[in-house]
Amino acid sequence: MRNSNLLAGKTWEQFRWSRLPLQVRHQFETLRSGGFLDRQDNVLIFGRPGSGKTNLL
Repeated sequence: MRNSNLLAGKTWEQFRWSRLPLQVRHQFETLRSGGFLDRQDNVLIFGRPGSGKTNLL
């Protein structure tokens, strides 16, 4: 965590979801459920710099 340079105390609930399109919000909720782990699916996350990818992951 120290090497990631992420802000301490950042949580899923604190993320500003209004910044994201509705479809993207639904995709992250699906990821949050963790079903992809059981299926052993790969996950690729793409987006503009500063869009919150690292904090969400």
